[in-house]
Amino acid sequence: MRAVVDTNVVACYLLGTQEFADEAQQFWQNVSEPFAPALWEAEIANVIWMSVRAGVLPESEAPSKLTLAARLGVHSVPTRAVWRGALLRSVRTGIAVYDTLFVELAERERSPLVTFDRRLLAACPEIARRPGELAR
Repeated sequence: MRAVVDTNVVACYLLGTQEFADEAQQFWQNVSEPFAPALWEAEIANVIWMSVRAGVLPESEAPSKLTLAARLGVHSVPTRAVWRGALLRSVRTGIAVYDTLFVELAERERSPLVTFDRRLLAACPEIARRPGELAR
């Protein structure tokens, strides 16, 4: 299965976020070609840092989470490849460009966007899907 993966799906998988971990894990077992705008790398590093700051993740485990993220095989697509469409979509929808970059990439790749983001799921039902919807 080919899909564009939102950073929140990566984060829930890496951190074992209780509410979403099983669904994220099942998705990662089924996806063969995950894609994301290159900004996902900075976003996941920031999520891991925030988890350390909040005491959710021990500092000693943070580097191994980055290593695991790299092993997921997410193909990072340069942000510039989709930033124009993302900007225009953001103007129309009121959703931040950070999020619409993923939508634009999914549209370009003719693949679903896998996300837990409720706003994206509601605003882009033709593209955005929860991981569990694709794993069935």
